[in-house]
Amino acid sequence: MERGKVKKKEKEKETQKEKIREKGREEKVKGKEVEQKIKQKEKQEQQERRKGKEEKEEKRTKQGKETNKEKEQFKGQEEKGENKDSTLTRTPLEPLEKNKQILVLGLDGAGKTSVLHSLASNRVQHSVAPTQGFHAVCINTEDSQMEFLEIGGSKPFRSYWETYLSKGLLLIFVVDSADHSRLPEAKKYLHQLIAANPVLPLVVFANKQDLEAAYHITDIHEALALSEVGNDRKMFLFGTHLTKNGSEIPSTMQDAKDLIAQLAADVQ
Repeated sequence: MERGKVKKKEKEKETQKEKIREKGREEKVKGKEVEQKIKQKEKQEQQERRKGKEEKEEKRTKQGKETNKEKEQFKGQEEKGENKDSTLTRTPLEPLEKNKQILVLGLDGAGKTSVLHSLASNRVQHSVAPTQGFHAVCINTEDSQMEFLEIGGSKPFRSYWETYLSKGLLLIFVVDSADHSRLPEAKKYLHQLIAANPVLPLVVFANKQDLEAAYHITDIHEALALSEVGNDRKMFLFGTHLTKNGSEIPSTMQDAKDLIAQLAADVQ
């Protein structure tokens, strides 16, 4: 009788051990499954990271090709020595960036490039050579980065101006305040632009105010018929000038820069 009880207890112990071993095997299987899932997830994440890296690299390569294409096109034009009265038969190029930009337009000689470089550095920087084609500049502020696109002001490039209005956050139009004979021509092109886009914010720079022959900004307002711009558009007029290279930009230009940053932020 006692022997039977002992055997029963031993059998129960053996059964219990077997259950423990079975449980251990199950946990081991589950552990492998979890490990496999972790490995699969890591592999998927690696593939996604690799794909994202390839897409970024492809985008950089594409932008680089566009930049080189643009440079080669206008370099070829400069080497041919085309004068300002020549005409372009090429189709307009895309801007360097796909984001919307602040357009900087105006007749050749108005001082667009000098204004743009001075705004970027907060120091007066005069430009000697006129812009041939497109000129893109990024200007950093405390809160954001602004992308500017200047398009040449000589006759071959004015036909491109309206093409880029739809890509603009706002329009900066620069005029030479001392070149009285060309103000009617500047007015003509400005009103063509604002007629093509009735809501694009407008900032006018009455540039070269330091010259003796310069019209006062009230005269520029009248000469450009800015009262006809319309009530649905934000419009601002600044008198600007650039004196000695390396000097700080005038306070009016700093005020204009702050306003441009605010306008760009409002329309984005």
